[in-house]
Amino acid sequence: MVISSLSEVVADLAQPFGTLSNDERNHLREWQAAARIIGVDAIQDLASRPWPIEIGGTVIGVFQSGDEAASWLVIGQNGSWAVADCTDNQVSSSFYSLAEALASIYPGRRIRA
Repeated sequence: MVISSLSEVVADLAQPFGTLSNDERNHLREWQAAARIIGVDAIQDLASRPWPIEIGGTVIGVFQSGDEAASWLVIGQNGSWAVADCTDNQVSSSFYSLAEALASIYPGRRIRA
């Protein structure tokens, strides 16, 4: 594959998280880089996986080094976000943005929302 521009690379990287805005995708990438300090080594768009009910929003799996299963699920639907802690079987209260939801996992350095 021949890449003709940086925007083509960005479009390819953004594709899996199609339900997110460009700002949210950028924030997610920045957050992932910062969260490496707590062992976060991967994020995946899990919305298209088979779920027991239809998913009409975003499901982001947050994985830590060495784990095959997500440590957290960040779920967004209709403008609200929640974080499910898969190790403690807890679900957060609602957040108003992806940035707030991610900050509940790792606040990191101050990065733009």
